[in-house]
Amino acid sequence: MLRSLFARALLAATAVTVLVTILTPALAVADPMNDPANDRANDPATEVTECHDAGLARQRTEVDADMTVPRFDPALGTLLEVSVPTQSVHLDTDARFENTAQTAVSFEEHMNYQVNFASPGGLASPAPLVGTIERVPMQTLAAFDNTLDFAGASAVAQPSTDRDAAATPVTSTDPGVLGSFSGPGTLAFHVSTVIGETFMGGGGNVEAQIHTFASGSVRVCYRYAPPVTPPTTPPTTPTTLTPPTTTPTEVLGVVATRVPQRPTLPRTGSSTALLAIIGVAAVGIGLVLAARSPRRRPSLDA
Repeated sequence: MLRSLFARALLAATAVTVLVTILTPALAVADPMNDPANDRANDPATEVTECHDAGLARQRTEVDADMTVPRFDPALGTLLEVSVPTQSVHLDTDARFENTAQTAVSFEEHMNYQVNFASPGGLASPAPLVGTIERVPMQTLAAFDNTLDFAGASAVAQPSTDRDAAATPVTSTDPGVLGSFSGPGTLAFHVSTVIGETFMGGGGNVEAQIHTFASGSVRVCYRYAPPVTPPTTPPTTPTTLTPPTTTPTEVLGVVATRVPQRPTLPRTGSSTALLAIIGVAAVGIGLVLAARSPRRRPSLDA
């Protein structure tokens, strides 16, 4: 009786093993949630900022010129914002004066400037840059010495003076502006200057030599989102399930089936084999324990 129950337990364990071997290839499919390509696709595209610089070479005022920058290339992605963080001007000037009046005079002179930046494509323009550079503070110049050489007590000179000024940054996400700044070609940022001189005193007879130069620069930045590459799903290949070949083996007088090991497809986890072994062991132990437990036999007594 014990040998018969043990043989049944062995047959049950063998059957479970065959079932697990057949079903494992069909269940061993790649988990799309673990696909690195899908992880990259689900992440939002990293925003990128690309900046372009343009400049205006040093030249005599008055300045009335353009600084050109390239438009945004739509092949890079979707333009989100146009910004002009920097629009600046550099002024340098020097001057000298000589009193040509017959008497000593009081004299003072300063320069007033205004720099205008004009943005293209509907982008707002910053406020003009205005300021004053003092050339000569109030002082007394002697009567003309009859030599126009800008020297001596009748003359005064202003050393070379520099002035840097920057406009307020400008930013826009307006669709019309973004469209104007996208595509082939360039855009021109215009810069112009207005210089004025103010004299006080001088007696109506003053010789002057004044030199003023200006240079400028602009930086335009494009913030955009690169195109997102859609995730690639590997093609699924139908799996053909082939029943394994078996070899009959007699164990303790009972014919059992020996199942050869067959290769399986890659699994997404390592728990499948462990669960199969635990299941087989549980079936075998349960049958053995059932065989050892006493059974009540029917009584033949009337």
